[in-house]
Amino acid sequence: MKQVLVKGGKVEVVEVPPPGLSPGMALVAVTHSLISSGTESGFVSDGGTAGYVLKKARDPLNLEKVKRKLASVGVKGTIEVIKSKLFEFQAPGYSTAGVIVECAEDVPGFAVGDRVACSGVGYASHAGYNAVPHALLTPIPDGVDFEEAAFVTLGAIAMQGVRRAEPQFGETFVVSGLGLLGQLAAQVARAAGCRVIGCDPIAAKRELARELGAEAVCAPDRLADVVAEWTGGYGADAVLVCAASKGSEVTNQALDCCRQKGRVVVVGAVGMNLQREPLYLKELDFRLSCSYGPGRYNPAYEEKGLDYPIGYVRWTEGRNMGEFLRMIAEGKVRVKPLISVEHSVDDAADAYQAILGGDENTISAIITHGPPPETFTAPERVQMVNMETPVSGEVGVAVIGAGSFATAYHLPGLNRIPGVRIEAVVARTGSKAKASAEKFGARYCATDYREVLADDRVLAVVVATRHNLHAEMTLAAIEAGKHVFVEKPLALTVADCERIAEAATERGVLVTVGFNRRFSAHARAAKKALDGTPGPRMILYRCNAGPLPPDHWTRDPGVGGGRILGEAVHFFDLGCWLAGSEVVNVTAGGIRSDSALSPPEDNLSVHLRFQNGSSATVIYTTLGHLGLGKERVEAYAGGGGVVIDDFRGVTFAGLRGKNAHGRAEDKGQFAIMEHFIRAVRGEGQLDITAEDGLRATRIAVEALGAGGKASP
Repeated sequence: MKQVLVKGGKVEVVEVPPPGLSPGMALVAVTHSLISSGTESGFVSDGGTAGYVLKKARDPLNLEKVKRKLASVGVKGTIEVIKSKLFEFQAPGYSTAGVIVECAEDVPGFAVGDRVACSGVGYASHAGYNAVPHALLTPIPDGVDFEEAAFVTLGAIAMQGVRRAEPQFGETFVVSGLGLLGQLAAQVARAAGCRVIGCDPIAAKRELARELGAEAVCAPDRLADVVAEWTGGYGADAVLVCAASKGSEVTNQALDCCRQKGRVVVVGAVGMNLQREPLYLKELDFRLSCSYGPGRYNPAYEEKGLDYPIGYVRWTEGRNMGEFLRMIAEGKVRVKPLISVEHSVDDAADAYQAILGGDENTISAIITHGPPPETFTAPERVQMVNMETPVSGEVGVAVIGAGSFATAYHLPGLNRIPGVRIEAVVARTGSKAKASAEKFGARYCATDYREVLADDRVLAVVVATRHNLHAEMTLAAIEAGKHVFVEKPLALTVADCERIAEAATERGVLVTVGFNRRFSAHARAAKKALDGTPGPRMILYRCNAGPLPPDHWTRDPGVGGGRILGEAVHFFDLGCWLAGSEVVNVTAGGIRSDSALSPPEDNLSVHLRFQNGSSATVIYTTLGHLGLGKERVEAYAGGGGVVIDDFRGVTFAGLRGKNAHGRAEDKGQFAIMEHFIRAVRGEGQLDITAEDGLRATRIAVEALGAGGKASP
């Protein structure tokens, strides 16, 4: 399919495979998509991806991550990570329309063949196909064509802004800024029974608003007089600020225009250095409108489809979307006069140029992607990238998942191993799959992992997806007879881990887990020294993990499993390996905390007792400071001890071993992959098996039950 992508601020149209279909989603064949003259054009006009990254850099948590990256991989490594972000493709688009051609089994209320409008950045992209969560879909009513339905997202934003102003029949509303959003808001307010005054410095936009129903229009320098004339000197009941301005002049003008106890609602992106006097003397209500409405930015609503009860939240983003299309069907809102230009997807760059080219009369652009399909069949989700003939005897590997860890370690690591060929890269989105496949020389890319499992050239797969997908994909790979390297954790439940271990034994395939710290040169030296010392061992493993945002996917119990199941399994595994024995008892204790960044379940002290009399304590905390480093391991035995300091060095005292210290981390990421490939070739036994993954997950589950929240 063809998709519009932006790289470094430049618009490109690229052939990529259609996106994969996840639970709760429908695959939509897109006919039309909308470019607005405001928000979306920021992908290009505000520095493109670079501007996006700089915006992210202002987030304190992102700054913390950069500091930790500097501490772990140094300046050069951090620069490489930032450069990869600056030059990766971004997928613009957030308002489209088309026809459903494929539905996941758990999608309620929709069926193949339905005409739908779609919303959401990252979902409703300018592409031939989009995989969209069902909460971001709405049916297109009879009488509304695809071109009109493509305005659904902007319509929902305008509608939410008007709702925030609480319109009452007969009130006078000012709409300040008559771009696409303002034109829609003016019509919605008019349909709600309000008299509308439109204000914009551009004459053509004022005349368009008048044509679409505004009772009065004026330039900003005439606004005070016009409002006084139309309200008998009282002032407007409400002002909707739909303009885009870095300054605060338009916002303060809205305060001046209001009557006593009036309302100002900011819908656009404007400065808000507010004057206190009009706010105070008039006792005004100053409000912000959050995008499409309740549910926006809430993954539980948008991605999982957990709707708000209508008795408590009457108008969600989905209900706003549906109501806006109904208003178009009834002729209460007209959108076709707002279309400034229309181009095919092949000419998407021209559509963006029309929006950004300086013509102040341009309001919106429609991109057409072709007519609706005549038959509703799922498209092929594979695209060839590299036509080189494979060399006989090479180990063909497919990597499922193209996130930051896979692209930083697994893919470049596989390329370093002689006799290995990356056959395929799989990711949910075609643009990410293709970009990674091209970068690392894969033969093809895909958006459905089942494609690589059916490929005879693929001998082994690397599963590097979100944690909730590990069990499903690993079991499917085992059933297909593939050897599997699965990132930690092996699975989110003990039962799934047991199924994987049993299936691997029955099928006679290798399954290893990405417990790479065992393959650090520092950890190997410590293990050798401890194994040469008689008697029990006492081990202390401290992980100063740092906070994550509450909505980060790893903290979602159903997706990431939480940080103990998702990351601390690393440390449980290393503790067991250093102890050289099996666990006989797990206890845990936590903290009391009301902090969203440092909740009790992310701060545990877990104590393990072993059959050989050894013990290990794992302290996992988000309360610390990065200046202390992330990980420190201390092990004591036979009158001696060894310390691994952030996997940069190892120090021995009273044990046989050579001290070693370096500037870079050595966590064994490359060595563990090399070890796996050797085992696949039959050149050695796996050091880490599915049984080790099962043990680590079992410890995590018991620790959570003892000291934190109940595990999944």
